[in-house]
Amino acid sequence: MTSQSMSMVNRPNTEVEKLVEYRTAHYASTSEGAHYYTNTPAQVQFCFSNPILCQLVSGKKVMSVGTSQPFEFLPGDAMFVSAGQLIDIDLSAANAEQPIECLCVEIDNERLESILGRLNEKISMGGGGQSFSLDTQSFSVLRGEPAEALSIPSLMRLFAGDRDIFSDLRIDAKIDDALVNLLQQQRQELLIATAEDQDTGIHAVARAIRNNLHRHISISDLAKVASMSETSLHRQFRKHFGTTPSRFANQVRIAEAKRTLRQSRLPVEQLAFELGFSDASHFSRVFRKTAGESPAEYRKRRQKPPNMIDW
Repeated sequence: MTSQSMSMVNRPNTEVEKLVEYRTAHYASTSEGAHYYTNTPAQVQFCFSNPILCQLVSGKKVMSVGTSQPFEFLPGDAMFVSAGQLIDIDLSAANAEQPIECLCVEIDNERLESILGRLNEKISMGGGGQSFSLDTQSFSVLRGEPAEALSIPSLMRLFAGDRDIFSDLRIDAKIDDALVNLLQQQRQELLIATAEDQDTGIHAVARAIRNNLHRHISISDLAKVASMSETSLHRQFRKHFGTTPSRFANQVRIAEAKRTLRQSRLPVEQLAFELGFSDASHFSRVFRKTAGESPAEYRKRRQKPPNMIDW
């Protein structure tokens, strides 16, 4: 499925100012690919709720991610940015004769976590004494052959091409290959290695949150799960996941909501209740803040056409 829209300049605490960027989006079961075309100088900010892979096709951007220093992003360069990072982009080089074109693939958090889970399982089976998790404050810029190895243009052709019942499988396989390639190349920049006996408390808290999305677990109860004080829990959880337990819980709830909205026709009111929200309005506000659109709009744009069935 595809849609076309025009991205807008957003500045913190101000109104949307003007249209500056054309965006063509294509949707798969657990990801979306977008082509951005900019011919107007501007300063923009993005913050994705999922990890992204992107590659510049033409033009030049000057970017910063989180608290990083500004850096040039040139044609052929690729970048990975973990979820929740603020991305500042200087598009002042854009004009009608030399537009800026960029490919961007947003990947469901759970897809990356699944790959890390399989990696940790392999390490454990081999007798390794550590596990890997994504550094949630991380990003990585790749140039030359490392960037080409991610095959982002090839992945975008799958998004934009004719779709059939096998399309999502091909896209998922291509994304998995790109992520594995990325982690092999950039392990030192992107991953945190933790001794198995050091992180059981924090991971137990994450598991408790994931297994109880229908209810809100108090910080005091989570601290008991982790066998540490509430202060230590906040400090260690933020160090490991880059956010607080409550925000982590909402991120997981919204990721589950997106999966359910794509794959079922469960009423939004019932979905809100099953995910522990007080009412559908609260759920919709949180969802819109994260996804940039309402649950109903998200479902309408991403559910498969009638002629595409699941086997």
